[in-house]
Amino acid sequence: MGVQDNHSLPDTGQATGRQALIVDDSRVQRMIFARHLQGWGYTTAEAETGAQALEMCADRHFDLILSDWIMPQMDGLDFCRAFRAQPREHYSYFILLTSKNDTHAVAEGLDVGADDFLTKPVCAHELRARINAGERLLAKEREVRLARARLIDAVEALDDGFVFFDAQDRLVLANSRFREMYDRSIDVIVEGARFEDMLRHALAKGQFPEAVGREEAWLAERMRAHRDGETVRQHLPDGRVLQIAERPTADGGRVGARVDVTELHHAREQARRAEAQAMRQNTELRAALDELQLLYDAVDRDLMEARRLQQSLLRQRVHEFDGARLSLLLQSSGHVGGDMVGTFMISATRIGVYSIDVSGHGVAAAMLGARIGGLFAGGAQSQNIALTRDRHDGTVIARAPHDVAARMNDLMLQEIETESYLTIAYADIDLSTGQIALVQAGHPHPLIQRAGGQVEFLGQGGLPIGLVPGAVYTPVLAQLFPGDRLFLYSDGISECMTQDGREFGDARLHKVLGKLAQSRGAEFLDAMKWELTAWSGKEEFDDDVSGALLEYDQPVQPPEGTTRYYRGIAM
Repeated sequence: MGVQDNHSLPDTGQATGRQALIVDDSRVQRMIFARHLQGWGYTTAEAETGAQALEMCADRHFDLILSDWIMPQMDGLDFCRAFRAQPREHYSYFILLTSKNDTHAVAEGLDVGADDFLTKPVCAHELRARINAGERLLAKEREVRLARARLIDAVEALDDGFVFFDAQDRLVLANSRFREMYDRSIDVIVEGARFEDMLRHALAKGQFPEAVGREEAWLAERMRAHRDGETVRQHLPDGRVLQIAERPTADGGRVGARVDVTELHHAREQARRAEAQAMRQNTELRAALDELQLLYDAVDRDLMEARRLQQSLLRQRVHEFDGARLSLLLQSSGHVGGDMVGTFMISATRIGVYSIDVSGHGVAAAMLGARIGGLFAGGAQSQNIALTRDRHDGTVIARAPHDVAARMNDLMLQEIETESYLTIAYADIDLSTGQIALVQAGHPHPLIQRAGGQVEFLGQGGLPIGLVPGAVYTPVLAQLFPGDRLFLYSDGISECMTQDGREFGDARLHKVLGKLAQSRGAEFLDAMKWELTAWSGKEEFDDDVSGALLEYDQPVQPPEGTTRYYRGIAM
């Protein structure tokens, strides 16, 4: 079993000059994959075993690796694990080819470092699509790596100490000159350290002679100058005097320079010459900071592109079903976020709808959110954690929502190594009867707004996913009638705060639902965002805002003898 050929497949990739390694103990399979990859612009190499492939990777970089799972001596899983353990400068996109279709095998492969899976026999269209996704990831990785390398080279070339803190006042970058100036506290000058914590540690080490005996007062003055961007002078234990200049960045961070002005401070008789020198240094410093700002803006543009890529995961905002309509909302608080909403077909008359909120913000939360959202991908039971097959007749059947939550909890704790956790509301909806089975795992209460405007909050809360081993989740049952609608949403809505710290809350949500009772679909979701903007006083929210609105018009039975398809899968 290999690639299902398609001679009409267009080459839409950007793979010119890329290197690919094909690892399979079948020579025929290697030839088939090589023909496709070469047709898409790749230079290919082949290995018959995992050990042979590992040896080839030791002295050669491959942009793409296609490896069979089942091989003698060293299988694809062991090869992937050993490959990821090798130190390397550039990233390689690793796709495992397997006939395994259980979630445990998928999680095991992801855990050792595989980026994607393809189930044999492989469709050429799907292979091309997966490779396109890998090429986009590799392109962004190269751009970010290049921008960061340029940034580091620039700050290391400075004669002065340079430091950069993010919007949470945590250290992002410090050059060697900065570390040398604060050698007594060098052990806490690490990425992620808070500026105030660095100062407190330095005070304990006697780094600032002028602070002795008035440490707390000195700390308060220094923090105020740091926030206000004041230019200050600082004495070091070895007698040197530093002039500190800081300026804010566009996203709320702060860059700063430490200029050694010892001679200027002590040699008053050379004041004019020293002042001229300091002015030249300040001019050079401003030019360097301007250049660094340009580099930082380049990184910011990369993050904006990452946001567009995350939004592309939500390809369709409105889904039309017989007798119902589903509208989706996803707005991240920063460039990217950890919320995810979506739907999939269970059968011709049943759908699954989910709302996920990963703890934290930024790239890490977005990556985990996309990974968890992938557990509900499409209608294929081999990839969807909510679906399985009947052992007797092989038909696709849905797992109960509370069982899905328990499986996700086990997966998070046992196979996905992360300190993050997530909340979820997942509903299994029968459009022919209006019956709902759902689970609430730490997520805000799902709600039903009846045709007459009444609002009913569902569920008892439940434990988040990924915190407590063996957690038990309670099933929740509900009934939709024509004209009713179901709303799943993240805490970015219910916990949206005013500038004086008041939460939006369930009571206000209830009131807004009544106000928007006649609004439908995307119009309702847009109106909800305007309500949050008016409440918080700002258009950029502190937390991700997401929601899924199902409007139930009428029960519909599928025509007898009709086979329905969703994303190519017979329902």
